[in-house]
Amino acid sequence: MCNFSRGLMEHQHVVTLFHEFGHLIHHVVGGHQDWARFSGVATEWDFVEAPSQMLEEWAWDATVLATFAVDETGTPIPAELVERMRAAKDFGKGIAVLTQVGYTEVSYLLHQDRPADHDPVVVDAVTRHSRIAEVPQTHFQASFGHLAGYTSAYYTYLWSLVIAKDLFSAFDAGDLFDPVVAQRYRDRILAPGGSRDAADSVADFLGRPFTFDAFAAWLDRAPTPHTVS
Repeated sequence: MCNFSRGLMEHQHVVTLFHEFGHLIHHVVGGHQDWARFSGVATEWDFVEAPSQMLEEWAWDATVLATFAVDETGTPIPAELVERMRAAKDFGKGIAVLTQVGYTEVSYLLHQDRPADHDPVVVDAVTRHSRIAEVPQTHFQASFGHLAGYTSAYYTYLWSLVIAKDLFSAFDAGDLFDPVVAQRYRDRILAPGGSRDAADSVADFLGRPFTFDAFAAWLDRAPTPHTVS
């Protein structure tokens, strides 16, 4: 996962590093339960990706990046460039989410119906959701790696993102180094591991049950326009 190129890292590698580090700290901080079965990331499948997906937000923050992201001359990445990168990332996010919904349906239907011919099921599921036309005879499912891991439950990756956006709403977007909310997150989300229901940990952290609202707000928020001079 983190077999990055030597020398300067691409930003996507940084995002991957933050994501996988989110799993790592969940393992470490939550690894002190009485039973190994409930240690670390041994949570419900529809929550296990939430902490790692949330930590990706730090890789898109100009203040955070400025602490280590430099070019060959040692100059930190400009905040204006980070803003443009964020706008580019958000462009077409609705299409990306719809594509993921199509993938979740593929993973479910192939395991529920177990069709002898996969192609019609896959093409139908993907094309009904995606706004990008399916290329005929590409047999997408043959390279869909998560079919062997998440099996029929690939939907959990997208659902974890819903929870991740709600968790992130508790942080001050203007100060992601705030230690108070970070400590609360550590103690109430990461430290319990799988020793209690994830929904209870989230409610303890947020002060309420998780909702779809933060995800909907993110999905509805348009990218910041930029003028090219």
